Amino acid sequence: MTHIMNYPGSDAEAEKNAGKYPLVRPEPLVKVCDIAYVLFEKPDLARQSAFLQDFGMSPVEESDQTIYLRGNGPSPWFYRATRGDKSRYLGAGFLVNTVEELQTISAASNKPIEAITEPGGGQRVRLQDPNGFIVDIVHGREELPRLSSRDQLFAVNTPGQKNRINQRVTTAPAPSPLERLGHLVLAVTDFSVCADWYMRHLGVIASDVQCVADGSPVLAFMRCDRGDTPADHHTVVLVQNFATSCMHTAYETLDLDAVGQGAQYLAWKGREHFWGIGRHILGSQIFDYWKDPCGDELEHYADGDMFDASHPTQYHGFTQGSLWAWGDDAPPGPKPGLKTILKLIFGGKKNTLPKPLLGKMRAALAIKPRPWIH
Repeated sequence: MTHIMNYPGSDAEAEKNAGKYPLVRPEPLVKVCDIAYVLFEKPDLARQSAFLQDFGMSPVEESDQTIYLRGNGPSPWFYRATRGDKSRYLGAGFLVNTVEELQTISAASNKPIEAITEPGGGQRVRLQDPNGFIVDIVHGREELPRLSSRDQLFAVNTPGQKNRINQRVTTAPAPSPLERLGHLVLAVTDFSVCADWYMRHLGVIASDVQCVADGSPVLAFMRCDRGDTPADHHTVVLVQNFATSCMHTAYETLDLDAVGQGAQYLAWKGREHFWGIGRHILGSQIFDYWKDPCGDELEHYADGDMFDASHPTQYHGFTQGSLWAWGDDAPPGPKPGLKTILKLIFGGKKNTLPKPLLGKMRAALAIKPRPWIH
């Protein structure tokens, strides 16, 4: 099913042809239920840990070679960095509900089931995606008690209904209370191959797909297939690019006030802001992006969309204007991490994209996202 939505600064031809080449999910080997963790190398672990704590994470275990950090939710950890010569994304882990699913993916991939000798334990099957990134399929991690933080929304006063009387809305000058790791965005060099691989090996469903003028898909927001249980609009995002990278990782917090609280705290600590606060269109999240000491992007977000497995994939034109509904324009030019999508054209290694697709992507990104203010 194709649903066309005309964004500000949209490409009429891309909107017309969106869905012409639909993403068809192959029979999945397993169906992951959530993202478990991300794995990085960083040259200065102490400096990285200090930033991550300012961002809202809590250390679980730290040494000269490895750091593990968690949020306030039950995950034993969701961010691991090991010492390396440079900053580098290594891969991610994804959860399955049963050990039988581990056995299925092990048999299908001819990879062993391994014990996880890290905080929280559990078992995994370690795969490698077409980009060369680690993809762990994980089961049986031991959850931790939730850390204390505000977990209720403030009462809201509207013009027609006043719910907060004799009370103020205040948040402490403290890091944003992160609940969980929510998603990651990967730049890939062969979109169709990678989309097929992730749909087959993780069982993810394409929620929204963005296409260039001839209808070719170049970006997909993919969610977990939990059947009747709603899942985040996206857990993995794949974006066509010249070179592979992790464009950003994203962490869920409670609400707009928690996002704003985190922004004030990070600014107070002298951290480098990248983009926000704003609201996305596809996924609807309230977002705010910050850069770690190596220039990699991390996102605070709240109030994202949820869909069950019955919701059909929707197709849209690929333009900058589809990224956000309100907030400042995305910063121009190639940047580390998110790189504002413009890195699709100007960043990375030697171009391996077919010239017709390259031209269509350049044309799409040349469309001004908000033509009335430029």
